[in-house]
Amino acid sequence: MRRSAFIAALVLASAVFAGNSFADGLRVAVIDVNRILNESDAGQAAKKKMEARYEELKKSIEAKQEDARKLKDEIDKQKVMLGKEKLKEKEDALQAKVNELRQLTQEGEREMQSRQGELTREVLKSIEAKIDDVVKADRLDLVLEKSAGVIHFNESMDITARVLKMVNEDKTGGKEKKGNGGGK
Repeated sequence: MRRSAFIAALVLASAVFAGNSFADGLRVAVIDVNRILNESDAGQAAKKKMEARYEELKKSIEAKQEDARKLKDEIDKQKVMLGKEKLKEKEDALQAKVNELRQLTQEGEREMQSRQGELTREVLKSIEAKIDDVVKADRLDLVLEKSAGVIHFNESMDITARVLKMVNEDKTGGKEKKGNGGGK
């Protein structure tokens, strides 16, 4: 009995403190952050930076692979003519190249993950600031991320295009503005 009275009091207190939100109706919007990341000017610029660095790393790795291939071919062709010592030397050199290639590949992967995280964070800061602007302007109570399991929503609730436009108009390139966060 006491427990149900306590729960009823809790529910009543929640309703009192929620006040206007429930009285006016819950104002909800939906946003597709991935779409903004992919389609925004800042997102496209970040993607181009990533692709450029990827190509640099790829060329470096391919050059190392070619060196290792040449050395392996050389070993295969001269295996019979080389003495045991010389053969061991060349095989050790090949193994060193393979290890260097493996290490370069792993470092490249780590660098790309790190860069992607940094560039994405910069764009997300701009997106979050613009979402805050829309939340304040429209007095929204809740914004749901479309890819986080929203199964259905009325298209009028989607603020993605609006935020995308605001992000593209933001000339800071995803860098945080000084002052009040870049409000209207």
